[in-house]
Amino acid sequence: MNDQTIDLYALFNLDREATSRELGLLVLARDADLENKGVPATDHRRRQLETAYGVLSEEATRRTYDDALGARLQLTWPELEHLGSFGELPDANLFPGSAQSPGQSPGQPQSQSPFGYPMGTPSPPTAAYPGSYPGGPGAVGSTAASSFGYPTGPVDYSSQVPAQQYGVHPYPDRPSAGLRLGMTLLDSLAAVSVAGVASLMFSFNDTLAGIAAAVVSLAYFIGLEAYTGATPVKHLFGYQVRDLQTGAKPSLEQSAKRYWWRIVGYLPVLGTIVAFVGMIVIGSSINSANQFIGVHDRWAGVEVVRKRNRA
Repeated sequence: MNDQTIDLYALFNLDREATSRELGLLVLARDADLENKGVPATDHRRRQLETAYGVLSEEATRRTYDDALGARLQLTWPELEHLGSFGELPDANLFPGSAQSPGQSPGQPQSQSPFGYPMGTPSPPTAAYPGSYPGGPGAVGSTAASSFGYPTGPVDYSSQVPAQQYGVHPYPDRPSAGLRLGMTLLDSLAAVSVAGVASLMFSFNDTLAGIAAAVVSLAYFIGLEAYTGATPVKHLFGYQVRDLQTGAKPSLEQSAKRYWWRIVGYLPVLGTIVAFVGMIVIGSSINSANQFIGVHDRWAGVEVVRKRNRA
């Protein structure tokens, strides 16, 4: 039995609910950050990121890995590397009733890998890491490789991953927390102005004036976002809010979830305090570790991104 269990989600602080595509992009971004800092490709941190990319970026391979974690199997780095490279665990006997390795006749002993575990005849690689296999799929830049198959020279990511992913932060299509705060403040000023006009229509009754101001303010944020795909200021800056899965405009329910703190803010007594704390939590959650998706965005299942027709 192996002496080490490797949980890639916990090791790299990855969201288990994220899609394989999101996990792959995040791992690549972290590797690019290390490369930009001068960390060589042979460094153990980059080699581990390469393995994590191969395992988590493809749905089928990730499903096999998740099943292994659920079954409490203890997997080492060489075994994970084999899984990421070939889409299957090296030892077919790890799973009871598993199919025989492709190309292996009945009774034929399995071949041994350089690590000493049986692996059978491997299937083609499932998720080639950019530049990882010299002369093979995804091979760019480097010509020499380590015993694990990792590049020892510089890696050119441009042919495999869009260049814009390696800008100021790993997700330049998603605004930073500072930019989102700025847009929110401008939207708030605009909403207050419009709500103030609406309240003047009911100046004869303070209660009705307050209700009108609240309704107009919420309609500004929730209604316009659901109807047009973003608030006016976000449109002005070239951003939109869209469903993480479909890319469509958010529904009223999704927008209401994003702005729950604004809704709560109109409640008497504790509403303002809860809304203020909520704003702090939301703002602090918009960072590279969370792929610049706030906790309110993830709860609603949406993201804020730059429009496709904007540079």
